[in-house]
Amino acid sequence: MGENQVKVSIRIEGVGLGLKDTLQFWAIGQFMSTVISSPEQPITNRKEADKRLDLLGRLAVVRAGLSGLLSGLIVVGVALFIKDWEGAAGLSGWSFILIITLVSSLTTAFELVFLYRDSLSTAARMAKILNIPEEELFQAELENSIPHWLVHAALGAPGFQGTMFGIDPLAKIGKMGMMLRKILKKLRIIASATIFKMILRRMWVRLLGRVALRAYVELISLPVFVLVNMIGMNSMMKDMRSRLVGHELTPKLVAHAFPEGLKDLEPGLRSAIHSGIEEQITTARFIHPNQIRVLELLDAKGEFVPPNKDQQRRANRFLLAVFSMSGKNSPRCRKLIHRIEVELGKEEVEMVHQEIDDAIYDLSPLTRAWV
Repeated sequence: MGENQVKVSIRIEGVGLGLKDTLQFWAIGQFMSTVISSPEQPITNRKEADKRLDLLGRLAVVRAGLSGLLSGLIVVGVALFIKDWEGAAGLSGWSFILIITLVSSLTTAFELVFLYRDSLSTAARMAKILNIPEEELFQAELENSIPHWLVHAALGAPGFQGTMFGIDPLAKIGKMGMMLRKILKKLRIIASATIFKMILRRMWVRLLGRVALRAYVELISLPVFVLVNMIGMNSMMKDMRSRLVGHELTPKLVAHAFPEGLKDLEPGLRSAIHSGIEEQITTARFIHPNQIRVLELLDAKGEFVPPNKDQQRRANRFLLAVFSMSGKNSPRCRKLIHRIEVELGKEEVEMVHQEIDDAIYDLSPLTRAWV
């Protein structure tokens, strides 16, 4: 373990990076350090492993709620102090708002850093329980490595947006969309999240209170931010779990859906899978790690061969399963998912969703014949 830690340190510190990459590699370093130092042990019993993963996820959600509560209480405490402080008698309403905004921005920034670090630490502990090979956990220099995927999830970024396997996730974004993306890309995630929460808090203050009541408005808003934190962390834990479990599940899903082997797939079926995965990526505008795993297992796309009805049905069922493994899907994907669901039928759709949910959240094996 000590040798691995040295390798990680050299790998992260020995590269000249910009601010964005430096922050990303710092987060990866936090993840790897937890993998090395975590007391968690691999659990071979699937039911016991599932219970432990559930517990870790629930504890992370509770900590997120408590951090939101603590952050809010600090702001409330400062607001009440200013309200009752004799020296603040001459403060105008705008001065009060300015002070509370400053306190709120600082507490929220520290709160978000804690949440991101906690989510990565939880993911590292989950990785040890699932016994993901260390050589894969320590491939920090690869864009499609597990640490990169988990850092993206922790920061609320869905996945990789660069071109891979000849597929450009932003191919359908258009000129206006590309221009808007360049502008938004300059905003830091932590800064934008902090400002967003500050704006919400200021809306509570401006709409619900005059100067005498503003200290209590912050108290009224506390449950909202506790709930927002818990919902956000719960979604993040689901996404991280799907990415971690997908390491083992994706090859099993491919083998289950195509027992004849990928090398012996009919040309029409192969074309339908390639086209479907590419459509998923360009619709969502990012590449999910489970899609990367599928593309790594498939051969090159080759010339398109129109699939027959049975081949398209098999491809659709597999594509729906891949969608279901994504943790959370972009709203842009709903139309595409609905089209696949209509073609498969309600009964088949429900069975596929149930099988994938059981595989991710109960670690149950795939047993139903899909041919």
